[in-house]
Amino acid sequence: MKSVSLHCRPQRSGAMLVLLSIAMIIFMVFAAMAIELSRIQLSRTELRTSTDAAAKAAAEALARTQDLDTAIRRGQEIAAVNRVNGQPVLLRPDDFQFGRSIEDPRTGKFAFNDQTRPINSIRVRSARDQQSVSRAIPLLFAKTLGREVFEIRQQATATYLERDIVLVIDRSGSMRGEPFRGLREAIDLFAQTLLHSPVNQRVGLASYSSAATVDLWLTEDTSELTAAMAPLQAAGWTSISAGMSAGQRILAQSGNPDFVERTMIVMTDGHHNRGREPREVAQPLATEGVTIHTITFTPAADVARMREVATLGRGRHYHADDTEQLRKVYHEIALTLSTILTQ
Repeated sequence: MKSVSLHCRPQRSGAMLVLLSIAMIIFMVFAAMAIELSRIQLSRTELRTSTDAAAKAAAEALARTQDLDTAIRRGQEIAAVNRVNGQPVLLRPDDFQFGRSIEDPRTGKFAFNDQTRPINSIRVRSARDQQSVSRAIPLLFAKTLGREVFEIRQQATATYLERDIVLVIDRSGSMRGEPFRGLREAIDLFAQTLLHSPVNQRVGLASYSSAATVDLWLTEDTSELTAAMAPLQAAGWTSISAGMSAGQRILAQSGNPDFVERTMIVMTDGHHNRGREPREVAQPLATEGVTIHTITFTPAADVARMREVATLGRGRHYHADDTEQLRKVYHEIALTLSTILTQ
């Protein structure tokens, strides 16, 4: 019995080594597949980002110059700055389509038609495949997946639209002094940025404390924003909803919503403490198709509530801790209002 037991031990040890070797090979194969699939997913995301950026840049150039060749060159430049799998995205002129996007008022979706005029949209098609300038992406572990390369394709459509923009600002007592001076500078920068925008935009201004006022009805002269800010003084409580309702009255002057994009930008440095709940005002505005962006200023601001208002209004929430950040926020919003991705 002892001799049999001693004789079996080497056999069992050898079998275990074989099993461990097989398990290690299987593990390495799955690890290689995981790495490759992660790289494929990252490349898809990179191409999506590059395509979106190229479409927006081309639409901005088209709106500014009304020249198709200039728009194509600008889109190519921006695409090439972005990289997919470490290589620049190269686009041909025929990767750009020009047409018109029209919003369906029933669904809110935009339909692009390259045979319709006047032109207000550019569709960009990009690819890393065997037919593209950039070519397909070689696989690191080709034998694992049974292929030498993988191919990805994306498209994006950017549209130039007319916009009506209403700024709703906080002039409650907590804004007195340096905060309100910083706000005036930020609004002035916002106006200057829109002045050089290629998009046809009108602006209006409402302000609030315990109550709200309409300080500027919609106008194409963005410099009037600065003049409308001059007499305003900070004092009183904080009724964000009153300010939004005043902004709603301004937007009632807006043009046909099928052709005019309507945006409200609501700013506060504190907490709502008078009047209706702001979210109750945001909901009907959103139903009417108004996009609501919100800005919270200083660490004391009610970030959670204003983020919810922006979500209801299908917009973005921005936060600024100090006046310099506030300037940057208004500048960023002014820049991004020029074009939108519609597909």
